Amino acid sequence: MEEVSETKPAGVKYVIVLTKADKNIKGPNSTNAGKLSKDVLEKVKKAIQNNNVAGTPVVLTSAETKLGRDDIWRYLRTAAEF
Repeated sequence: MEEVSETKPAGVKYVIVLTKADKNIKGPNSTNAGKLSKDVLEKVKKAIQNNNVAGTPVVLTSAETKLGRDDIWRYLRTAAEF
């Protein structure tokens, strides 16, 4: 994240994609699927703060549950139009 935030051209935005969201919390079920553990959430928040990229979207994804798939496609379409 640090390297990207330092080297990306002005005006270029990026998205933070966290994969395996169905496995972030032990014992995933319908009530916690797609949620981040407190440890992971704190690490992501700290990385965003340390790299001055506040406002960067964070997308949780899971190939198994298809979580985040539509969001990723939306960002890819936006990037392709740019």
